[in-house]
Amino acid sequence: MKNLSRPAFILAMIGTALILIGLVAMPHYELGTYVMYAGFLLAGIFWIWAILDVISANDLKYYQKMFWLIVVVSVPVMGGLLFYILHQHANKIVT
Repeated sequence: MKNLSRPAFILAMIGTALILIGLVAMPHYELGTYVMYAGFLLAGIFWIWAILDVISANDLKYYQKMFWLIVVVSVPVMGGLLFYILHQHANKIVT
């Protein structure tokens, strides 16, 4: 999978996993709260990174950038993941 070579995509997957692990562990261990906070921090960093990637994508037309910005800003982590999964470079599907 080509997305696994992108650091931002990996960051989002780790952040999402930490949030889920923290939610499961929180009722039983106090450490679960800190794990969840770390996941939120990583997810926030990924969200900003995804916004910057959409803005700096030179192969997108203006209306495509606006579409992806609306998606990434409206649905923070999932919108960024959708952008990285669906966005293809140079002469491929870019929607």
